[in-house]
Amino acid sequence: MDSGIHKVLMKKAGAFLARWAHSRADLRRRLAPFGSDEQVDFALGHLERLNLLNDSDYAYNFALRRIRRLGWSSAKVRTALLGHQVASSIIDLALDRVRSESGGEDSVIREYLLKRYGKGGLPADVKGVRRLIMHLRRRGFEEENIVRALKGEIPDAALRRFETGE
Repeated sequence: MDSGIHKVLMKKAGAFLARWAHSRADLRRRLAPFGSDEQVDFALGHLERLNLLNDSDYAYNFALRRIRRLGWSSAKVRTALLGHQVASSIIDLALDRVRSESGGEDSVIREYLLKRYGKGGLPADVKGVRRLIMHLRRRGFEEENIVRALKGEIPDAALRRFETGE
């Protein structure tokens, strides 16, 4: 392997990784213009041996941030990680770990609602509840988890219309 190209690839990879974490596939795509496939693979392998590139850590940190801070559902995180070409088995392990730490989807929804509506309070009218439910659906949460998390938080009269489909 040409040591000059290896140095260039390692320098480029270091610059990319210094900004933010990347999955192996993302970094491969970014390094592709600077070397051949085998040269890029060699550099990626070197980074993995140095533990500077680790898809398991990447998936866990990605999932943790999206779920705990941004209020994403596990399904939305899974789709995003698949887009970054992280292996499904690695995604499952990362999501299981984050779920066990956060207490499940209902708990994630409640934490997110506390962050988003903590000062102003949750909506109490039907129109506000409808917007809230649509917002949570866009974040990838299932209807049953949304309703279960909102029970006791929103007046029953406003929530009953969504449970019965009126």
